[in-house]
Amino acid sequence: MKLLLAALALLLTGCATTQEAPKPEEAFKFGGISMPASGKVLETRYDRGIDARYVVVLSLPAEDVPKLLEASRFAPGVMRDDQLVDGRRVYREVTLRGTTVRLELFTT
Repeated sequence: MKLLLAALALLLTGCATTQEAPKPEEAFKFGGISMPASGKVLETRYDRGIDARYVVVLSLPAEDVPKLLEASRFAPGVMRDDQLVDGRRVYREVTLRGTTVRLELFTT
């Protein structure tokens, strides 16, 4: 019995692998986002269950936020939409706090 428990513990520790952080470019492609050159990515997260979701936090001068939205095909004045990107429906939400921009990109 002890041998079985030791083998099980060894197998379970082998399953605990760290997931590599996603590249921001993957998130931008996934969500149809066109990032201005003045933007700096602070954090990128990815999770997947039934659906896929990226969260990208970036620093962007306030005057370049409209450029981000326009280049990413958001309608004027809209910061939440859905787009057909590479054959899948992606829901996109932009949240602003000063010069910090949070993009949430997900499928359902």
